[in-house]
Amino acid sequence: MKVIINDVEYVPLVDVPKDGGHLAALEVRFDSDAGKNLSVRDYLHKLLWTLLNKGEDFSGKRPYGNSGWDRDLYVPLIAAGFIRGELTEDGYIEDVDDEQAAKFVFELISVMCYGKK
Repeated sequence: MKVIINDVEYVPLVDVPKDGGHLAALEVRFDSDAGKNLSVRDYLHKLLWTLLNKGEDFSGKRPYGNSGWDRDLYVPLIAAGFIRGELTEDGYIEDVDDEQAAKFVFELISVMCYGKK
């Protein structure tokens, strides 16, 4: 069911365990330039779809209009406890180990495409 009140979409809250599980991390929801209330899985799907749809016109620097898109996933994953890091009061990244964060996102892509062993 889709519930929209005053142009705001409401969705049922999903309990997302903070056990570091990849399947749980794929269900973390957030807003970005790619869309509102996307799960990490939705974001990765949309990114791949955009890449294939735009072909040579795909902008690796600004696929959704702004730079910094590659860190869009880090913020909700830090907030949910899947990636070590710190956020400012405004929700921006203050500190993150980019190598560790990128590794986790690559693992999420593999789990999303091939499942969890």
